[in-house]
Amino acid sequence: MKELLENLCDKYLLNLGLFTDLYPLERDILYPVCANVFCASDAEFDLGKFKDSMELIKENPRMLSSFRSTVRPLIASLLSVSDDPRGSMERYLGCYDRLRKYFTNSEHLALMSLLLTRIVPEERAEESISRGRQIYDRMKKEHRILTTKEDVAFAVMLAFSDRTDDELIADMEASYKLLKHSADNNSIQTVSHVLAMSKASPEEKCGKFSELYEAMLKKGRKYGKHYELAMLAALSITDRSSSEIIEDLSDVEAFLSRYKAVGDLSGFGKDVPECHAFMLLTTAYAGGAENGGASSNLALMAARQTALYSMMVYSMMTVAPAIPE
Repeated sequence: MKELLENLCDKYLLNLGLFTDLYPLERDILYPVCANVFCASDAEFDLGKFKDSMELIKENPRMLSSFRSTVRPLIASLLSVSDDPRGSMERYLGCYDRLRKYFTNSEHLALMSLLLTRIVPEERAEESISRGRQIYDRMKKEHRILTTKEDVAFAVMLAFSDRTDDELIADMEASYKLLKHSADNNSIQTVSHVLAMSKASPEEKCGKFSELYEAMLKKGRKYGKHYELAMLAALSITDRSSSEIIEDLSDVEAFLSRYKAVGDLSGFGKDVPECHAFMLLTTAYAGGAENGGASSNLALMAARQTALYSMMVYSMMTVAPAIPE
């Protein structure tokens, strides 16, 4: 197992344990998502900072009305790792207000504001959101029933691409047609959105995704088709080979499987422990991308954010944790 991955797993287990012991959320799926926030920032869960961040959220009526309770621990985690929590919260709300100018108000916009501020300078946010609206309208035109408010995040992240809207739509359609027999149509549309963030040909991207997908199925476990496919798509557009990705996934999963608490304390469920590995590996690969400025690196960062967004939406819509006052 690579030293980088082992260190990341150690940090993940530490933060997952601290979060669970010190701020119980009744085994909500947001445990691993919040723990991953600290891992990605190379930080350790601090109860005092986390409580201060939760109080900061409660002090702001706009924040309380815009972000439902299931998302507040995630917001508090992001604020906790910030050098300027108040400034970060204002940036989240500013981005949220910009999103509301172009899209119908929803909790999906609240989530999107958290992710968008992580990778785009404030002065470029409106430009990206405006183009994202154009891309979303094109997506809606192609698939009126399949395209929903959950797809806003993918449209806005695709706005970072230096390809034209026509090229992006054509790429998504080609990938969708190549993969539409692999899973349900909605899941495959999500996959096509993530794959479009890479400039590789649809045939190449879909071939690599299918190879990874088949490798996961051969593990003999029932494979989920919610956020899992989006995360697998994000992994497939990295410059790592399929064999390296599969080996890294296996190593991380084997390492984490030694700890019963990983399954017990997560909303992922004991039947799909590889979802932990997907999330951590996406974090590890994107960590290197954040140090560069190439469009391919930005694509990976955007893909990682949208993959995590899919997981956040799933957790937000399926589990309502008890939030301690």
